[in-house]
Amino acid sequence: MQRTIVDRIRAQGESYCRIQNETGERVWEVTRTNLLGSFDSRIMVKPMYEDCIKSKSGKPEWHPCTPYLVIECSIAKILNGHNVYGGLNDLSDASKRLRDLLQHLLGVPLPDTKHWTVQRVDWAENFHLSYQAVQEFFEGIHHIAFPRRKMQKYGNEAVFIPGTTTTIKLYHKGPEFGKHDRKRLYVVMRSLYQQNRPRHAPEQWAQSQASRKVAALQRLANNRLRAEVEIHAEKLDYDFGHRPKVHEVSAAYLHEVFDKEISRLLREGKDATQIVRTSLAVRDRLEAHYSPELAGLLHGFWFNLATHGEEDTRKRNSRPTFYRRRKQLVDAGVSWLTTDVQLIERQGQLLPVDFSPVRANPRRCCVPVRERPALSYERGLLQLAA
Repeated sequence: MQRTIVDRIRAQGESYCRIQNETGERVWEVTRTNLLGSFDSRIMVKPMYEDCIKSKSGKPEWHPCTPYLVIECSIAKILNGHNVYGGLNDLSDASKRLRDLLQHLLGVPLPDTKHWTVQRVDWAENFHLSYQAVQEFFEGIHHIAFPRRKMQKYGNEAVFIPGTTTTIKLYHKGPEFGKHDRKRLYVVMRSLYQQNRPRHAPEQWAQSQASRKVAALQRLANNRLRAEVEIHAEKLDYDFGHRPKVHEVSAAYLHEVFDKEISRLLREGKDATQIVRTSLAVRDRLEAHYSPELAGLLHGFWFNLATHGEEDTRKRNSRPTFYRRRKQLVDAGVSWLTTDVQLIERQGQLLPVDFSPVRANPRRCCVPVRERPALSYERGLLQLAA
């Protein structure tokens, strides 16, 4: 980009720098422009005058380059004000709408999106389950493991698996929405209704309408299990052989990465309707695929996985035996997560037996929630949020 345009954007933001007092040398300086100010619903615009390049030794080094911008935001929250529902499948279309909004807010022209490169992109899927069923899902996967990654578990609400190439997040949308978005949306909607309050409406009409809208979103969020896969720059560069442009990252590619990462986590493949996870169903499936002797061994192995988890079972078997038998279970369509062995003490299991957070599952949210969005960029509500 032209330096004059990047300088104009930089002047609208805040700079943080580190200076060596003895010599007065500026060690580093970072400038960020936060257009919206509420948790991760903000748009981060970061003017850059240097680029990171790996040296021959593999160590990253910063070198001066043509000025450019780094933009980070949630597309769904920009378009709808929240990500309980809604979103775009086409990254190119989403980028064009983001560019139009940024040009309006910053007051400067931006390059065409065909020149934009992608350094990170997230793909998320929502699944419709009752509140208690979501809790049961997280109770049932407390033994879950991911190869060569440390997992972070947050009770019955979330699982976070960070990695170098991708990061996987499974979480209950209801508590997350109540903590981070509900208050912000209430303030925005209250301001909207206050500006459009009917002449003879009661004094508290705007507050009442805003509360109703936010409460409706909270009810939807309470019945949503959300699965997200963050695709980092390392994987994008490796898969495409270069820094991909926006138009190169297709929905089919994002679907493929999402399916593969969730499959690696849950060991359940793409087609969740063929998965069995109850003791009798597992026994019948194994006997249909293997000899009686091997089916009996695998059934006992399955009991250990379902009861004690992968880490404990791995310690009690040789490495080749563990991975061979686990693969045999996966090949037969058998799961050891959220099984009847784990949930046997609960009265009235609410989590469907065939549920798995994969795109093939019938509980995946893929139809419109409502005809008129509760918060829409086209109706100008984000200007109120700013």
